[in-house]
Amino acid sequence: MKIHPSSLLLRSFCYVTAIALLGAGGLRAQDGESSKAAPDFLGWIPMQPVTAGDRLILDLHRFYFASPASGSRMVEPDAVAGRWSAQVDPSAAVLAVELDKAATGLLEVPLQVVGGKGAARQLGKKDTAAGVSSGDDTERLLCEGVLVIGVQPADGHKFIYRAGGKSVQKVAVAGQFNGWNTESHPMVPAGNGVYELFVRLPAGSHPYKLVVDGQWTLDPDNPEQADDGGTVNSVVRVAGGDRGRAPVVFARSMEDDALVFVVVPGDSGVKQVSTVLQLPDGNSRLIGHEILGNKIRVEAPDAPAGSWVRVLVADAKGNISNAARAPVKPLTGFQWQDGIIYYAFTDRFANGDEGNDRPVQDDRVPPQANYQGGDFQGIRKKIDEGYFKDLGVNVLWLAPLNRNPDGAWQEYLPPYRFYTGYHGYWPVSHKEVEPRFGGEEGLMEMIGAAHGNQMFIIADLVLKHVHVDHPMWKEHKELFGSLDLPDGTKNLRRWDDHQFTTWFEEWLPGFDFDKPEAVKFLIANAVDFATRFKLDGYRLDAVKHIKRSFWWRYRTAMRLAVDPGRKVPVYSVGETFMDREGIMSFVGPNMLDGQFDFPLYDTIIDVFAKQQAGMEELEKSLAASELIYGKETLMSPLVGNHDKSRFMAYADGDLPNPEEPDDEELGWKNPPQVDNPASYEKLKLGLTFILSIDGVPMIYYGDEIGMTGAGDPDNRRMMRWGDDVTKAEEGVRTHFRDVAAVRHKHPALRYGSRRPLLAEGDRYAFVRAHLGDSVLAVWNRGGSQTEFNLSVGPEMPDGTYADALSGDEIEVKDGKTAFKMPAMKSALYVAKNP
Repeated sequence: MKIHPSSLLLRSFCYVTAIALLGAGGLRAQDGESSKAAPDFLGWIPMQPVTAGDRLILDLHRFYFASPASGSRMVEPDAVAGRWSAQVDPSAAVLAVELDKAATGLLEVPLQVVGGKGAARQLGKKDTAAGVSSGDDTERLLCEGVLVIGVQPADGHKFIYRAGGKSVQKVAVAGQFNGWNTESHPMVPAGNGVYELFVRLPAGSHPYKLVVDGQWTLDPDNPEQADDGGTVNSVVRVAGGDRGRAPVVFARSMEDDALVFVVVPGDSGVKQVSTVLQLPDGNSRLIGHEILGNKIRVEAPDAPAGSWVRVLVADAKGNISNAARAPVKPLTGFQWQDGIIYYAFTDRFANGDEGNDRPVQDDRVPPQANYQGGDFQGIRKKIDEGYFKDLGVNVLWLAPLNRNPDGAWQEYLPPYRFYTGYHGYWPVSHKEVEPRFGGEEGLMEMIGAAHGNQMFIIADLVLKHVHVDHPMWKEHKELFGSLDLPDGTKNLRRWDDHQFTTWFEEWLPGFDFDKPEAVKFLIANAVDFATRFKLDGYRLDAVKHIKRSFWWRYRTAMRLAVDPGRKVPVYSVGETFMDREGIMSFVGPNMLDGQFDFPLYDTIIDVFAKQQAGMEELEKSLAASELIYGKETLMSPLVGNHDKSRFMAYADGDLPNPEEPDDEELGWKNPPQVDNPASYEKLKLGLTFILSIDGVPMIYYGDEIGMTGAGDPDNRRMMRWGDDVTKAEEGVRTHFRDVAAVRHKHPALRYGSRRPLLAEGDRYAFVRAHLGDSVLAVWNRGGSQTEFNLSVGPEMPDGTYADALSGDEIEVKDGKTAFKMPAMKSALYVAKNP
């Protein structure tokens, strides 16, 4: 058997029919006309954090597409005694890795996809890259990858339930950690009506509920709770054992054909180093490295442009470092990490053509729920005026493009208000563009103006449902799920117990994603809009309510039918209100690029807007996002969006409101207004934060001037311009502009490693570094001036640094700096004379 390494070059053909014919399950797509031309694909896999003794179950659909043309299979990796063993289940599309209880640190699992004649033969470590030939029995290496597992010693939490004299037969704990399984974690009687169970959990926040004799209940002994899209769960926070500071790695320099990384040791030295070469076609492999003191040198002279090197280290106590990544050759052109997204909510942003204003004429519809005149022409006008360029925005997110229904539609919940489709999320056509927004002509002119100004366009895409006026519902009801459940209740807004089948309203029928024709229809629409209107990506609505089997088909279609010939691949970012693990179950190089980081958003509101939590909670939340999402993932941090009450409503004390706990009702009855101009300083702190961390940060229209608002639709007020913007609000916009400019100028804020320096109470600081660039980010949330004493070396060499926002200077000497910060200020210190 001989492996041909040259076959690793994956083809880049455009075969949309291949996606339309993809199979319903497993790793294999069904054969069909043109589908045989679709190449195998295995994408980069972020480091997977796991607790010692656990079993890692990896959904391969997130990373791997198996072509029917190649007869391919993923080779089952050889086990490593005392470390791990792995098993591939092609029917379930799962890679299961069993970890030895004593194994900690970094485990490297090589992955190979082979195809061709003799595909039944197993390929193990004994086979070399050149392969072994056995007559005519030839198997080709199609893809290769590396799964690196970061194994840390076990942490956990003891759950306790006290029956308090009640007769209880059975108690269990169910949460995101066990897929909300009511049977897998029964609690054990400990006497006197007390039930206990220790569950191993990684550091971070974990939503759960107790199940007492079949009844779901919040934990009565735990006051901490969180709202998961309408369902309130108890939350336990696991701090983790005291294993000292973990090492930090950053990319120092690019020297000829080598990259040099620097290790900032933690409290236990460095025990392991993992270096992986990630190729532009998705393949990855282990690559050699040289350790020179605290430096790691990696040579990759033959790697093509677009390749990256990723470095991880582990210490003697099992602490895992951050993942440091650097390109093997200087980057050219736009990368999605360079983007700053602005949601120009179309109907409420700017009215550029009053000729297409056509609000619904129905007295039952209040103005807040009707069309208010925003359109593509208004957005184009702001592009032409340079508004977005001045702001530092280079990616525009548009509301759904499709035509929406005429008339008013009544919600099924009290108080039964009437609404219109002004927001764009009720499609009645998957071909026509909403005429009130300017139609297809207005859209194309606006996109042309954006592209002419080096801006990118992503559009909201509604895939979960259509409106009852849509021809697809009228003509093909068999492609939709049922509104009526077997128990006689309605399947309406059943977000969790009927996650993939629930309808949002009785007049918004949801697709049945088990029906191939429904999947084909929706994917064809996504491809059509992206190609016809030259879109650069999609914001994907209601991701958690669409089966995962849809998303890998969607992503394969984008890769095969839309990406070829583009300098920048389309960006797919989703909306999912779940915990981080739930969010990531829809993310990967063969699913979505990323999602909005709502768990981090919740902490941002608590820390900056409400000021109910200290900076240590912000650091824990950010560290959890970095660990679970991985450096390769393009998540999107935010301070607000169209489904959340505005940041300023919290910052100015209007929310939460003890007299009206329903944010939406507060918006109708007593809409917030900003009474204290000092509250804008809280927003400035939050904006500095999201523009200083990894991902593709997003700002919701109006947040750049600190607009306020309670729940939907009060959070969707018409954008204000000119004299309607106060001096204090203009100060917020100036601040955003200045911080965005720093982000664009300094790659450390977009690509760099991050080392936390201080996180306590009102003070927060971290340093970021990447290939010779470094930035010190600092926050003082307190009401008075405070002092910082920080160790910023080796990321920041000795010298003079200036705050890019205020101009204040600091000195770094022997790797240390000390300075004072004014109250309620943030700073970004950069080298004064780089």
